[in-house]
Amino acid sequence: MNRIRLILHRLFRRPVITDPMRITTRRLADGLALDLEEYCTYVIETIADDEDLLNQLLEVVEDRQNARAHRHDGWEPEQLLVENLAAGVGTEVRVRGEALRRLGERLLSAAPKPKPETGAVVRLPGQRQAGAA
Repeated sequence: MNRIRLILHRLFRRPVITDPMRITTRRLADGLALDLEEYCTYVIETIADDEDLLNQLLEVVEDRQNARAHRHDGWEPEQLLVENLAAGVGTEVRVRGEALRRLGERLLSAAPKPKPETGAVVRLPGQRQAGAA
């Protein structure tokens, strides 16, 4: 059922942001899901097209396989490689102008409504001056 809902969402979604990369949103019971499919595709294609980045990714894969095979002590040998990959690809999707306003409105509409505070302070009227009615 969830898969059908996601397929329908992809067919009828209206992107909040279309430039430089499309971002769409999907309402959840307790928030909002940001769909960054276009950015993920960009990351995969960038790594596949850049020989240095691809070699770093393959080193990460090899390090992780070795770590699992030897049941290492928790040290992550590929952490620096992952940081280099993230720096090479970039981790930001820029949102500007009208698209920023639309995304902000979409995020605010999904935010939980503030609950009234218990024990809130009630302002009492001030004391009247002599002769005031």
